[in-house]
Amino acid sequence: MATFRDLFGRGDVSPAVFAGDATSWALETDLFKLPTVVAGRQVIADTVSSFPLIAIDRETGKKVTPTPSICARPDPRESSYATFGQIVNSMTRYGNAWVRTVARDAAGYPLAVEHVANSRIGYTFNDNGTAFTSVSVDGRAVPLGEIKNIPMILEGGSPLGRSPLNEIRPALEQLAAAMDFSASYYSTAALPPYALVSPTRLSEGKAADLMAAWSTARRENRPAVISGELSLETFTPTSAKDALVLEAITYLDATIARVLGLPPSILATQALSSLTYSTTTQELARWLVNLNATYLTRIELFWSDMMPRTKYAEFDTTNLTKLAAAEQLKFDADAIAAGILTIAEVRATRGLDSLDADTRII
Repeated sequence: MATFRDLFGRGDVSPAVFAGDATSWALETDLFKLPTVVAGRQVIADTVSSFPLIAIDRETGKKVTPTPSICARPDPRESSYATFGQIVNSMTRYGNAWVRTVARDAAGYPLAVEHVANSRIGYTFNDNGTAFTSVSVDGRAVPLGEIKNIPMILEGGSPLGRSPLNEIRPALEQLAAAMDFSASYYSTAALPPYALVSPTRLSEGKAADLMAAWSTARRENRPAVISGELSLETFTPTSAKDALVLEAITYLDATIARVLGLPPSILATQALSSLTYSTTTQELARWLVNLNATYLTRIELFWSDMMPRTKYAEFDTTNLTKLAAAEQLKFDADAIAAGILTIAEVRATRGLDSLDADTRII
């Protein structure tokens, strides 16, 4: 049975306090090198960090201009793309992203923050593990009001999140084993479906180098280069055992995509459901729904807490679902005809000047 130490990290455990470090939830490095894991995490981080974070007025529902610095460039030392990319990568890897306030305005609201790497964080819990009693950075205590975490999966009252990838650790281990098995035909009991053939005798070292290069290419799902007079020869059909391994890899790849909230098409994995999407727009809309529920909302709520109550933070995701010109024109016409938008409102979204007749709804 997992102990409290196993679940919440390393450190000294007593009935009154638990001490740990913020890298506790990380899987072994090798599991994070799995191609689907690398691709999935990078797609999520790149997508989220590409969205501008804007401020919305709660009373009018309109964008606040100019955008507050805490949204436009949270950390003055780097781009917002870099800041949010690091935050999302920490969330998917460790289950937490730590953000420290480094400057405040005259009213006490944060003007600038920085992302703090999980490896630099230490913390202690109260006696029942439901709240932090202290947080330190590089071994130095930081006031609790100056540093907070953005958690992923919360459970059991703990303020410390867990990574979705950590929750499927057995599946990741199985995928690593299956890919290693698939890439090591020449060093396992499996029957290889092909061979690299040389017209001349090769030294043991040269042959070993060629086998290693070929296995590495298969493990990383990339083409291998066959140079010189070497040729690739298929000499036996894939065995039932090998076919099952390849099927397992496909299934586990799709499982990782599902846990990360990614539509299978984005990672080129197999769909595990019968749902189909006829257009790219529909697929992107599906991706946006998952992204919003899993990552965007967590960051938006965290950032909104750092702003005056009259404003809230929101990612501008319009670029992801931007329609083609013909689709946009039809959407606008349908919205005007249904009385949802006025001509003036449509023209405003296009960046066009208002006309006197634009106030009519047609």
